[in-house]
Amino acid sequence: MSTDPPERNTESIQSIERAAAILEAVAAGDGHGRRLIDIAADTGLRKATAHRILGTLAQVGLVEQDERTSRFHLGLRLFSLGMTAANRYGLADLASECMLRLAERTHDTVYLTVRSGNEAVCVDRVTGMFPIKTLSLNVGDRRPLGVGAGNLAMLAWLPDHEIREIVAANAPRYPHFGKLDSATIMALVEESRELGYAFNDRLILAGMRAVGVPVMGHDERPVAALSVAAITERMSAARRADIVAWLAGEAKALHERLRDAIGKVTESRVRRLAGDQPAR
Repeated sequence: MSTDPPERNTESIQSIERAAAILEAVAAGDGHGRRLIDIAADTGLRKATAHRILGTLAQVGLVEQDERTSRFHLGLRLFSLGMTAANRYGLADLASECMLRLAERTHDTVYLTVRSGNEAVCVDRVTGMFPIKTLSLNVGDRRPLGVGAGNLAMLAWLPDHEIREIVAANAPRYPHFGKLDSATIMALVEESRELGYAFNDRLILAGMRAVGVPVMGHDERPVAALSVAAITERMSAARRADIVAWLAGEAKALHERLRDAIGKVTESRVRRLAGDQPAR
């Protein structure tokens, strides 16, 4: 039990609350930094008080001040702490709520995939209540980028030159997956961009359709993908539109959760959460 007088405990709690509010105000700069006057306005603190707390946070590495612009940014130590907290859970844990919501809504099979070099790896799979399951991937399975709805979603939203390099590297492997070859993959990339999502229409397994959307990072690069697979009869055009809308909503929610956990949402950071390293 604490022996500190009540007024000291109250002051300590207030100091922690003020420091937390200032960190949130700095984070609102979204990488561009915040001015002292803006931080004070956001927190309701006097400029002198905000500046004093910022100085203390800077001393312990939780914030940094740009010497050129005088703007405040979140510090590397805070990033390290955030990564430690995120790694306690891992990518599958951070995405679990999104995955479960999709499975409950669709009653079908939901997949989470991340890029690993020229491949993608299945990080998690959640099955819905519909009795006929489409279990085309197990957790840990790897496939060339472009093979499957989630993999195609990640490929299609990469820069053109990178897509060409990946497809060329994977060309010998595509024929091992149903009706696929390099030309088909490139056509599917264009179709995906036109549709706004990836659609696998019985290309790998007869009787199965799947749709996928990318989870975008801070630099508008895909860092992961969410997809839903079902038997053909359950993926009509009308129902597909509903599923795509649900996927898009959960992809946005997952991006926000990742951003809260690790700051900038990049391929390397997300791959680290997934416990994966790029293929050599």
